[in-house]
Amino acid sequence: MSAGLRRALGQADELIAVLALLVTVAAVGWGVVTRYVTSQPAVWSSEVAAIAFAWLTFFGASACFRHNAHPSIDMLVQRLPPGPQRWVRLGVDLLVAGFLAYFCWLGVEFSLAAWDNPTAVLRLPMTVVYAPVTLATAMMLARHLSNMRRPLALPERAMA
Repeated sequence: MSAGLRRALGQADELIAVLALLVTVAAVGWGVVTRYVTSQPAVWSSEVAAIAFAWLTFFGASACFRHNAHPSIDMLVQRLPPGPQRWVRLGVDLLVAGFLAYFCWLGVEFSLAAWDNPTAVLRLPMTVVYAPVTLATAMMLARHLSNMRRPLALPERAMA
């Protein structure tokens, strides 16, 4: 696999989040224009904006996860000696992995269950709304498990 393709796949969450942001802004903007300028408001624009915002939220969270940008409070853990710090951090990493796996599984269940349930205006399957939960959480879980394989550097790995 080429380096460019590998980098693009590694940043897929950011690309999806940026596209979802553009769609959200465009749909909201079009909704405002049609509501106040024309006599017929675009009823589909709010539904498109809501769906795009769901994609933005979850893939943005995945990008934050990749950049280690989620907040962590590790005041108490830092006060522990290095040995117990490693055990606490490992425990937290395992809890985060378990939560992400469970959340991903719930996303799969919701997505499959919602296949026959259409959205109100566009009549798309509700799976389009629930899919980012599954996909972005799976990306976060894969990254988290990959990071857990690396040696544990005490200052940077705080997830508590």
